[in-house]
Amino acid sequence: MKNMIVGLSGSQRDFDNTGFIRDYVNKHYSDSIIKIGGTPIVLPLADDEETTSKYIDLIDGLILTGGDDVNPQLFQEESLPETQIPDPKRDTFDMLLIKYAIQKNIPILGVCRGMQLLNIYFGGSLYQDLKYNKEVYLKHLQGENSPHIPVHKVIPVKDSFLNKLFTDDLWVNSFHHQSIKEVGDSLQISAKSNDNVIEAVEYIDDNHFILGVQWHPEMMYSQGDNGDMKKLFQYFMDRLKQKKLNKI
Repeated sequence: MKNMIVGLSGSQRDFDNTGFIRDYVNKHYSDSIIKIGGTPIVLPLADDEETTSKYIDLIDGLILTGGDDVNPQLFQEESLPETQIPDPKRDTFDMLLIKYAIQKNIPILGVCRGMQLLNIYFGGSLYQDLKYNKEVYLKHLQGENSPHIPVHKVIPVKDSFLNKLFTDDLWVNSFHHQSIKEVGDSLQISAKSNDNVIEAVEYIDDNHFILGVQWHPEMMYSQGDNGDMKKLFQYFMDRLKQKKLNKI
């Protein structure tokens, strides 16, 4: 069987203020997919449904990558002071990717912002900043130094997918100031931190594989975590291969 093709949702930015806008993803994502035996392709932002639908036709699996804050208007809220200026074009693009991936039964792994977008797609909402969740006391925004180093644990919820995949709690890194508030329809909580931040959600059955994680497993796996994070990427890749076999 050929290598599975994994689409990585892209971002756009003018890095040096020269007027040259670049499509990009952080290298950790592509490194992780190559390391696990897949073929990554970056999906540049598109603002039309036809192009986005064709992207989904090209891939076996989709990773919704991290990035800037989601527009609070998507969950019917006005922006609070801590929320960054949103990128409506990327919000629209990612929501279309989710739409067509679900229609075409493409497995989805959402990372950080990607998990939050999945929750909003299914009708959920976010805390616009962790300070609005009074239970939070752990470090969830660790900074850019040593991004692969874990800073807190996540605890899989009983009978969830992550609980079946991992027998113990997971140590993870953390790069977010927002988090899930109300969980979207059809999603279930897959893991929480010790201060009750929702760290993973899932919609997984015989016909769907949709998993969102709040941490960045690609940073950990690409930089040497060959334990739990490798196991997570390996399962994702196995799910793509099984789906492909079922089509043959």
